[in-house]
Amino acid sequence: MILEGQLAASRWRSKFGRPSKLPRLGDVDPTGSYCLLPEDWLMKKCVESVPPPSMNNLVNIAIANAIPFIGFGFLDNFFMILFGDQIDFYLGSYFCLSTMAAAALGNTFSDVLGLGSAYYVERLATRIGYTPPKLSPIQMEMPISRHSANVGRVVGVVLGCLLGMFPLMFTGDHKKEEKVTVVAPI
Repeated sequence: MILEGQLAASRWRSKFGRPSKLPRLGDVDPTGSYCLLPEDWLMKKCVESVPPPSMNNLVNIAIANAIPFIGFGFLDNFFMILFGDQIDFYLGSYFCLSTMAAAALGNTFSDVLGLGSAYYVERLATRIGYTPPKLSPIQMEMPISRHSANVGRVVGVVLGCLLGMFPLMFTGDHKKEEKVTVVAPI
């Protein structure tokens, strides 16, 4: 069943497919069939009866959220460095671009590639086989679970960006310094 495990009130639709107007506390009830409870009463009641996730579950949530963001951070920095370096070398002097402008253009191209590669990064992350813990939707929506997921994303992006600095080991200075010998007249 599609609505199993969900509050049906948030899914009700009119006969035209638009979300139906749900009665709210204090609405006038012409038929006497409105529920006098606030909409979120049932959700709050469920939260009271569900235990919070364990520390092990929170760590697993963080790891599951970190894995795809390691890929995103790596690809973003990797391509930004490569593109920025090439733009600086080939187009920098031609268009009078500063190094920062070349880096910004490299970041633009890197972001476009990041959008295109998002599907593949997420697919690779699922192929790794690490799955988040089996928690109820109420447990996943708890503030501590959301905080743990955000910490995992931050750690993943930072690790990915640090790994994405890998091309810096191979990008030398394109402008080899020429030894100029100045001969002063005697």
